[in-house]
Amino acid sequence: MKDRAYESASNEDEVCCLIGQAVIELSDANQPVNKSTLSLKLLSMADRDGDDEKVILYWIARKAITQPHKFNIGVTRWANTQ
Repeated sequence: MKDRAYESASNEDEVCCLIGQAVIELSDANQPVNKSTLSLKLLSMADRDGDDEKVILYWIARKAITQPHKFNIGVTRWANTQ
């Protein structure tokens, strides 16, 4: 089952970018990058953001990290380029 806010390609791209941004911020801070730290980083990023629609995307990104079997982030596009 997919989240409705996640269904469009632009939202999928934005979710991927948010995860990437979290990875970069963790790396810049010399912190480990794993599911737990990514989830916490995305939560703190959501807390700093005032845009309600973007906050929803942070939550979708957290769910995609903690429950990846429910999402196919970028898999289809990546497979089509191979």
